Amino acid sequence: MIKTIIIDDEAHCSDRILSLTKQHPNTFNILAVIDTVDDALKMVPQLQPDLVFLDIKIHDKTGFDFLQELNDVNFKIIFTTAFDNYAIKAFKFSAFDYLLKPIDSDDFNHAITRLKSDLLHQNMGQQLQNLFKNLKPDQKKVITIPSLTGFETLKVEDIIHLEADTSYTHIFTKEGKSMVSKPIKFYEDLLGDNAFFKTHKSHLINIDHVKKYYKGKQSYVLMSNDAQVPISVRRKDEFLKHFT
Repeated sequence: MIKTIIIDDEAHCSDRILSLTKQHPNTFNILAVIDTVDDALKMVPQLQPDLVFLDIKIHDKTGFDFLQELNDVNFKIIFTTAFDNYAIKAFKFSAFDYLLKPIDSDDFNHAITRLKSDLLHQNMGQQLQNLFKNLKPDQKKVITIPSLTGFETLKVEDIIHLEADTSYTHIFTKEGKSMVSKPIKFYEDLLGDNAFFKTHKSHLINIDHVKKYYKGKQSYVLMSNDAQVPISVRRKDEFLKHFT
């Protein structure tokens, strides 16, 4: 059973989560439903949950206030939020699960499926640091990706290019290559506001790492790691606009 706490100041939202957890018998042990940050700071360390459903706006405080005041975060967090797209993108960058209010049952079930496959709390402190960093617009972005032992953090500026491999994605950086079990479309949406461009249905490149462009029937770019990445005919004109 997953020892679970709900932190939310809106009763109808807490009730919604409770009703959804009941659809997963023998999965959740609900330890408490808490509606203030102060109470959460007192009760969570005592109850030692495995999972916290955490609202962002809680009366005059936030879920971030709660996390920053804790001495130790050794539980899984699923944010529940009606927050703006910028904050949601920060959650994605930092590999935190989130549920948009009003919470959809399919979204909830998908989150729980992911939760069951990853209840490791390794390096949660570092993961939270990444989240707080990504919430600041003037900070350099970092992206958190899963690994065999937990997760690893990559500076977005160090990502050279990404290549699709069916439902997986290869991420090439200055340090080497990583493979993650997410489609390239996920990273296209995530990195689209940065200096990334999709040159081909299977390739996403960091414009800042382009060394040379070769025109021709099959044009391509040479990246800073000397990889040759093709540019599809229909994407070529848009690509060239970045350099004119």
